Amino acid sequence: MKARLQSLPYGLRLLLATLSLGIGTGLVGIACHYLLESVQWLAFGQASSDLLQQFQEAGGLRRFLVLCVTGCLAAGFWYVLQRRYKLQSIRKQIDLVGNTDPVPLPHLLHAVMQIVIVGAGASVGKEAAPREVGALIGGRLAKAFFLTVKERKVLIACGAGAGLAAVYQVPFASSLFVFETLGLAYSWQNILLVLASTYLANWIVQPIVGHDVLYHLSAVSWSLSSFLQAMLIALLVTPLALVFRSLAKQANRKRCKDETILWALPLVFLVLGSLVSFFPIFMGNGQVLAQALLSRQPVPYLPLALAMKGLLVYLLLHNGAYGGTLTPSFALGIGAGYLVTLLLTVVGVHLDPALGMLLGATVFLGTTLQAPLTAIALSLGFAGQDWSLTIPLVLAAGMSYVIRKRWEKKQ
Repeated sequence: MKARLQSLPYGLRLLLATLSLGIGTGLVGIACHYLLESVQWLAFGQASSDLLQQFQEAGGLRRFLVLCVTGCLAAGFWYVLQRRYKLQSIRKQIDLVGNTDPVPLPHLLHAVMQIVIVGAGASVGKEAAPREVGALIGGRLAKAFFLTVKERKVLIACGAGAGLAAVYQVPFASSLFVFETLGLAYSWQNILLVLASTYLANWIVQPIVGHDVLYHLSAVSWSLSSFLQAMLIALLVTPLALVFRSLAKQANRKRCKDETILWALPLVFLVLGSLVSFFPIFMGNGQVLAQALLSRQPVPYLPLALAMKGLLVYLLLHNGAYGGTLTPSFALGIGAGYLVTLLLTVVGVHLDPALGMLLGATVFLGTTLQAPLTAIALSLGFAGQDWSLTIPLVLAAGMSYVIRKRWEKKQ
């Protein structure tokens, strides 16, 4: 078998590895979907199309107990896992290609636990797990097909993008993510490899997950006044996003991995459980909060709610949990954009709250991901909006980019 593969033309081996990666990450997306739904069904009872309703019907005591038990299990799991194995981030996997390969089993178990805590209601994103598994598959396939170190790095990055596409059904945004966030060089070959793997993964997962957008929002339009709204939101929301990004980076850098995790992480889950026993809107990765705002449901004390949501993400990551910040960033951006639009209304400037939320999400995502183009595509893809909205979103993302770069120069 080894001799047969090596005898194939290099271009064919690269193509076969890419197609295998798209299929593999699509299957990972399906597995993540079923795992998340199974955890939510086991933890909170009968599934509902309305996630907030499912959490509410479970009752406050059940939400509290689920999170307390999850916190204890997660703390013990990650303490043992990290004592025995060294987990490699996607960036580390790319940097160490040709020197050290990640051990598959602990990374797979690590990803499973991330999905489990999100399903149980933890305030972190679910996208990190499929990205990491996709990168792992990309590296293994590239090595199995005897690709060069250069192409192995490309396939690891493609796997991360395909994993994101599979779990959120946003292949174009996921392709941009690979280039902007992971820093893959722009070339015709790389573009084709990224597009092939992300769109194939998305196609594989669609029969199971469906074609529905992640967030339901009626069609949003824009006018000349939207440019003023875009500039003001970029000016006011970007500093908030910079603070959140700084806290998240600090939490990841100083994450508890020693014995401290055995009491610190359960304590954070205890605090979260106590909070959501009264306020279920704080449950999960931010999807519930974002959908409530997009549906114009009242969220009392919204500034405090957003600050609390951001703090919970920081506390979980700092005290030993793993997970993404993409969905929490989207929710915080939705809320921040909505708040700015409401403040403008107070001073007599009446603008569209729905557009304000999308602008806020774009600015927040662009800042935390350091990827303005990805942020635009994600905001439109998540909410199923027309690409004509790109014009005000580009203005907001561009202005936010300038503010971020000026801030970074002063650091």
